[in-house]
Amino acid sequence: MRGRRRLTGNSSLKRAFCAALAGSVLFGGASAQAATAIYDSSMPYTSGPLTELSTAGDGLGQLVPLGEWFSLLFSQPFGVSRSDSVSIFTLAPPRGAARVRISFGAYNSGSPIFVVTRSVRAGRTLTVNNLFQQGCSALGGCDFIFISTIRQRRGANGATVDYVSVNGETTAVTAPTPELSVWSMMILAFGGLAWRMKARKRYSLSSA
Repeated sequence: MRGRRRLTGNSSLKRAFCAALAGSVLFGGASAQAATAIYDSSMPYTSGPLTELSTAGDGLGQLVPLGEWFSLLFSQPFGVSRSDSVSIFTLAPPRGAARVRISFGAYNSGSPIFVVTRSVRAGRTLTVNNLFQQGCSALGGCDFIFISTIRQRRGANGATVDYVSVNGETTAVTAPTPELSVWSMMILAFGGLAWRMKARKRYSLSSA
């Protein structure tokens, strides 16, 4: 409110300023959210390039061995217009060959609904255009990508996903956040551990 009181000039200038400010916040926020996703995986979580902040062309990423998977849940849906495109950049294994299966869909109350599934040889880039007409439109946009290695041969250790981009913008990936039930179990476990350590200390003092 103070900022608005300091503005001088006619009312139309004030309205234009407020509209420009609101527009920059709105569109700036949407742009930042469009390329942000939460990472989850069948493998034990370890902090790495993809799970902190993926960087285009850094040659690093998430290694996915055969039979394992990881997923990305986006904060802002993609496939909401015909011009939307999503690209998955993969790296070839040091030796041998591997193949990746990638599914696009929506995370509907914990039950993913997939509309498109593609596969690509590790070392190549998969770009999917017009997800809007391929099924995302019926879901109000897609927000979920599921990636797994389905084949590895001649000594390959799996496939590596270097990074993911939406409409040419590299996706920032954040670490998984424990669910409420997981937090409850963690709190109970820490409480039990503290109680056990306290009881052991009392026993040691009484024995002395």
